Amino acid sequence: MATDFAGERVETYLSHVPKLNRAGVPGICVGSLQFVTRLFNLRIGTVSIPSDSSPRRGRGFTLVELLVVIAIIGVLVALLLPAVQAAREAARNAQCKNNLRQIGLACLNYESAQGAFPAGGWGWRWMGDPNAGVGPRQPGGWIYQIAPYIEQANITLIGKGLKGPALAAANAQQRATVIPMFYCPSRRKAVAMGPGAPGEAEFTYNADAPPQDAKSDYAISGGTKVFDGTRGPNPNADLNNCAGSGFPDCRLTPTAAPAWEISDDTLAGSWNGIVCQRAGVKIRQITDGTSNTILAGEKYLPPVFYETVTYRNGTPSNYGDDNPGDNSSMWQGYDQDTVRAVSEGKLPTHDDATRQEVNKYDEYRHCFGSSHAAAVNMVYADGSVHAAVFDVDPLAWNALGSRHDGN
Repeated sequence: MATDFAGERVETYLSHVPKLNRAGVPGICVGSLQFVTRLFNLRIGTVSIPSDSSPRRGRGFTLVELLVVIAIIGVLVALLLPAVQAAREAARNAQCKNNLRQIGLACLNYESAQGAFPAGGWGWRWMGDPNAGVGPRQPGGWIYQIAPYIEQANITLIGKGLKGPALAAANAQQRATVIPMFYCPSRRKAVAMGPGAPGEAEFTYNADAPPQDAKSDYAISGGTKVFDGTRGPNPNADLNNCAGSGFPDCRLTPTAAPAWEISDDTLAGSWNGIVCQRAGVKIRQITDGTSNTILAGEKYLPPVFYETVTYRNGTPSNYGDDNPGDNSSMWQGYDQDTVRAVSEGKLPTHDDATRQEVNKYDEYRHCFGSSHAAAVNMVYADGSVHAAVFDVDPLAWNALGSRHDGN
């Protein structure tokens, strides 16, 4: 007969175990060892010596059984991973919507305190000025102006009381300060991004170039049109006002034309959004209703620029012109980095759905868009957050961009 050495050793041991208390620890150990003995006899751990009178073989896993188990596990993992990824994306999407909700509330609180939404700043050559307050006189953009309303008032204190080169040196810290709330977690990490080579960061009048600039994945609505070429007026010697006689008459000479790229007449006639150069709309001017007008949302950005600013070398005068909608700091004045259009000609765009070759981004720098699968998140002027599908009706989208078109 077959002799089971493993089982014999365990049974021999069990015969010497004192059975003092079946409810106690020795009883538990005996039961566990008896179970192990039976398992040893049944599975591949059994070691048997067959005799001539017992042709019986040890029972164990065959290769086919093992492969079947591995295949089943592989199928289960393949079914589970998409579900896990979908759950993670749902969480990231919820965080993105919450970011926009906080931005909307900050803008509304700003409007309640100041009587208008934040102004767009002077242009992309200017960063925030800690000595200029808020509104049209502030050269920094709308993000800089709402900083105190998102618990970031310390940003607006950097360089306070300074002027000239000392102010510019201090404002380099402002340019590089990251606010995680302004990054969509589905798109990229909340980190500052640097130039392609030392000394190539975009030049600004009142701030030195840091090694890296803070970015924003969100932009405010400029209406159905976003104006180009808005670098802003030249600075004075102290870098705390425009040249000439100073704001608002920023002329290089008394007889020169105003230095503003967007004239007062244009602001009064064709600007129909929430923010423009040196201007922010009053809530009573949103005659279509705050629940029918877009305030801000996710801006379009090609994936090739998620982790880099530019793919070609240049100079501070043209740095990142292959990426004109994300090549400077989130704290800058009016520019496509932080202001986008809502119009039938600029529909929301999926980050992966357009031409992404280097130097082609210029075609899409005015659009809103996202890396989410089906829609772009937007916050309306009443503070509510909505998802706009990429195949939205062009006329409906255009109506949401204008604050006073009657739709």
